[in-house]
Amino acid sequence: MDLPRRRAGLSAWAGRYGTAASLALLAVAVLGDSTAETYAIALVAFWWLLPAVPLLAVALARQWWRGAAALVAPAVVAASTWGPLLWPVPPGGPADLRVATYNATHGAGTDGVLALAAQHHPDVLLLQELTPRQVGALDRQLADAYPYRSFGPLDDRQRDGDAVLSRFPVTAVEPVTGLPAGARPADLVRLDVEGRPTSVLSVHLASPCLLCDGDADGYNPAGGTSQSARVRVAEAQRYADLAAQRQAQGDLVVVAGDINSSELNRPLRVLTGQGLEDVQAEVGRRPQLTRGPGPGLARVDVVLVAGLVPLRTWEGRRGPSTHSPVLADLALPR
Repeated sequence: MDLPRRRAGLSAWAGRYGTAASLALLAVAVLGDSTAETYAIALVAFWWLLPAVPLLAVALARQWWRGAAALVAPAVVAASTWGPLLWPVPPGGPADLRVATYNATHGAGTDGVLALAAQHHPDVLLLQELTPRQVGALDRQLADAYPYRSFGPLDDRQRDGDAVLSRFPVTAVEPVTGLPAGARPADLVRLDVEGRPTSVLSVHLASPCLLCDGDADGYNPAGGTSQSARVRVAEAQRYADLAAQRQAQGDLVVVAGDINSSELNRPLRVLTGQGLEDVQAEVGRRPQLTRGPGPGLARVDVVLVAGLVPLRTWEGRRGPSTHSPVLADLALPR
């Protein structure tokens, strides 16, 4: 193939990719998480949008105007969503509080949690998908490292639950009310962090059911794809409201866990729309694709805060879990 024909072929390929990516973004914007296809497309958007920015640069340099026009929308979304991760951030000062969140995975044992605690020594450890056996083991194994432990209620159908383990005293534990049907139960745990009341929520939003039909009765408590999408949004709104209420009362707030959503899915936008800061968006330097085998498929595990100052964040080792833990160093307000 001669050079002009090869260039024309590359230009046409860039245009087709840009058109397909733009149509996918339009479908996500219109349909949200209500279909299995748009939910999955939004969840793994990092990977299929990643080529858009360099391709646009090449198209402009080579004056492939039609291809460049098709690439503008996906390139802008990719650059605005993940571009800030490329900017250098001044090193943060000493941390007052280290928080970690980890979906330990139902029935996967406790080795990953123990390794996380031993390697990184988080002050507050938020866990998800703990079975009764894992709860019993961790209650013994981490009793010295975390003298204050709150294991949340088990989901009757999933048979797992969340937990907050802390070096700081637990002053109150309150069940979260107002969650939608199909949501996992949760507790709000109040800590005394160096004299500052701090409300902590270990959250696990409704799991998707990509291969389910109807209401997925007997398989997924949150129902099929569209129903579980609505449950996740309602859960996110309830947690955001609760965080705003606690912040208005003077508490510092930490909301962390597995939200089964990434940047282009709606729940994360709901959670950050009422004063919660996404630590990854503030000081993260890598994509933190926490779900699936390395390097990861999607970022679904987050640390969100209100009133605390984000300093740095990073991923820990995945261990036996299907998720990798996320750690965040935070400073108390001065």
